[in-house]
Amino acid sequence: MSVQQRARLRHQSEISGLPLEGGTLQWLVDRDLGAQHVMAYRLTLDPDSALSHVHIGAEEVLYVVEGSGETRVEGVTHHVGPGQAVFVPEGAEHTYVNTGAQPLTLVGAMAPPIALDEIHPAMPRLDLSGLASASLNESAVAPRMMDERQVTPTLMGERSFRVLLSPDVGCRQMTQFTGVIPTGRAPLHAHPHEEAVYILGGTGRLWIEDEPVGDLRAGSVVFFPIGVRHTLENTGRDDMKVLGAFSPAGSPQAKLPPVR
Repeated sequence: MSVQQRARLRHQSEISGLPLEGGTLQWLVDRDLGAQHVMAYRLTLDPDSALSHVHIGAEEVLYVVEGSGETRVEGVTHHVGPGQAVFVPEGAEHTYVNTGAQPLTLVGAMAPPIALDEIHPAMPRLDLSGLASASLNESAVAPRMMDERQVTPTLMGERSFRVLLSPDVGCRQMTQFTGVIPTGRAPLHAHPHEEAVYILGGTGRLWIEDEPVGDLRAGSVVFFPIGVRHTLENTGRDDMKVLGAFSPAGSPQAKLPPVR
């Protein structure tokens, strides 16, 4: 089976970090893992640190796991904390700032995957949040911030999910969501999209086809190519919470018909 066809399970503790000024970047899912549609990262910023960059050719979605800070997109500041997500349009200059006393941890995704040398440092812009001219061109795609606490969950059997960022808010290349999985195992299924899943909390087991392939815990990362049949089992007493991003964009409920 080729690298493009394989699902992968890893844990963030096993992934090398790229030292940055004031922080550490880990590529959770990238082209080296076989990704063709979506790549995912984990970024930790130290207190009083900031990181500014721009990338052409890929949209970005990010989710705050821990800490507090700001995201500045094209000069517009969003104050963010755990459970909040931000959409960064392709080509927009953006900055992450840790304004808290603890590390700021973000987990994000980019679509389509790009080479690392296509991510360029950028000079942070002045905060122009109060000016109408601060936003991107009204005819273009605009940055957005979403708070998962303000998103109504969609029920999917005993499971539920909240779509945070999608084409409905201008994110054309991918969909980002959080999901809650109660104790138990759902039926095997496959999606018409490529997906990166990050375990935010709880414990469980990954199944590919009819085989258990590894245990899940907070910080586990799973990459699913298109068409791979899988399910996540919650083996604990408490709900398991996941963060997912997939491309092409669509609904987390979209499934391919069973193979006969």
